Amino acid sequence: MRYAMVLGVTLASFGAAAEERWTAPYQLEAVSGRTTRVILGEQAPEDVASRLQVMTLVGTRGLAVARFQRTEAVCTGEEDAGLPPVCHTVGVYTQAEGTPDLGEHLVALAGTVTGTVSLPAPRTAPERPVPGQWTSDTFERPVDEGADPFTPEGLPVPGYRWRTSPEGHVTLESSRDGQSENTRVPLDTCTQERQGPFTRLECFPGPTPFAPADSPAASLLYVDRRPLVVSFADYGEASTDLVASLRVGGDTQYLVRVGLKGQAVTGLLFREGSAWRLLLRPADYPVLGCWHGPRAGGPP
Repeated sequence: MRYAMVLGVTLASFGAAAEERWTAPYQLEAVSGRTTRVILGEQAPEDVASRLQVMTLVGTRGLAVARFQRTEAVCTGEEDAGLPPVCHTVGVYTQAEGTPDLGEHLVALAGTVTGTVSLPAPRTAPERPVPGQWTSDTFERPVDEGADPFTPEGLPVPGYRWRTSPEGHVTLESSRDGQSENTRVPLDTCTQERQGPFTRLECFPGPTPFAPADSPAASLLYVDRRPLVVSFADYGEASTDLVASLRVGGDTQYLVRVGLKGQAVTGLLFREGSAWRLLLRPADYPVLGCWHGPRAGGPP
């Protein structure tokens, strides 16, 4: 799996051989007092003690530097299911004494980051989208870079458009390598709302497996009618929720909770020149429960 990086913005990292550029946020497994367990992936990166000696923890009330202590393997599994354990590696980091309360811990960023954190702008009241404002002949690709851990390396990100069918229904279509497909998400099942500079469509065409009954089957985040993040309820919950804003060096970055297949992760969304970038770090270890054969006392 590739982890996308943004050129041009650097973070000074104590103990690192060179400055590190922005990378996708690391997800948190647990927080206890001044100790935070940061998910590093299926395995820890090489030279983790020097490359990731310092992390900046992002909370709803601010930022705090934490220093690397050790790595630990975490394995889960059901012995009675006859499945091998699923393992990943966490880095254990500690904050210095006297660090201010961060509130709810959100993510960790590589290196030392100096800036401010604010809660996202409130959402406007949902309303029905006007079809004429959304239909288009052009497929637009969202800006998710490495967002789908189940897509083979090199496979292009699909594009999306709202299209009117011969019967007069407006539905969401996707296209990959020139092959278009109806996603079965009608626009008349969606609501539209504003949040800061973004517009969000949340669509409810019907109940979806493994998702809460009141959650959308699709969530799409736009800026000026351009899709930035597209999320479907695929063995999980569709989400494009803004969780916080970072103000660093005069620029604003947005932390966005993105629902992927079987998981949800918080990514970093920001503008670089005229382009938008979204950096995500999906779990590179299995997150879906797999069932092979009958359980004891259960159906075949």
